[in-house]
Amino acid sequence: MRVVIVGTALFAAAGSAGSSQQSGGTTPRGGDYAAPAPRAMQPQAAIGLWRSSFGPVKVEQDPNGAGPTAVQGAWRYMRDRTEVVGVFWGNLRGNVLEFQWQEPGDGGAALRGSGYLVFDPNGQRFSGKWWSTSHDRSGDWSGWRQDTGQAGAAAQQPQPDAYGGQTYGGGEPSPPPPPQY
Repeated sequence: MRVVIVGTALFAAAGSAGSSQQSGGTTPRGGDYAAPAPRAMQPQAAIGLWRSSFGPVKVEQDPNGAGPTAVQGAWRYMRDRTEVVGVFWGNLRGNVLEFQWQEPGDGGAALRGSGYLVFDPNGQRFSGKWWSTSHDRSGDWSGWRQDTGQAGAAAQQPQPDAYGGQTYGGGEPSPPPPPQY
């Protein structure tokens, strides 16, 4: 049910994403699977819309989860000219989200895995790692807030490729350097 709710909401609001999947790469080894120790952060700092190395991301409180630290989300990207929507869910411990994820795979079988994200306590950036259950795919995941400093009427007008009032797709800018927490 979670996949349908989050995925449908993301499809309904999103335009084309201009990002590519990070797959293959090296599998995290040893301590790379362990999320870092959390720092204090209000759960609401993670909620909202993000740009990321995988395209647009939406994070929201999980209505089926236990308490305000339970979150779910979705991301979008293009894979071989096909739009892919993945979902994730987990619990925040301070500024660290340890999550499970799922997305459609080639040939209909779902890809699944785990990961963690570390949020800037101010809620402006995140960075983390993901890996598939079979450990044959892994990568880094970084995100940043859309610049909300737009002025004038353009900030008030929805854009054709807008997701939740924020534009995505086209020439996706390079992400800022990874934060040091």
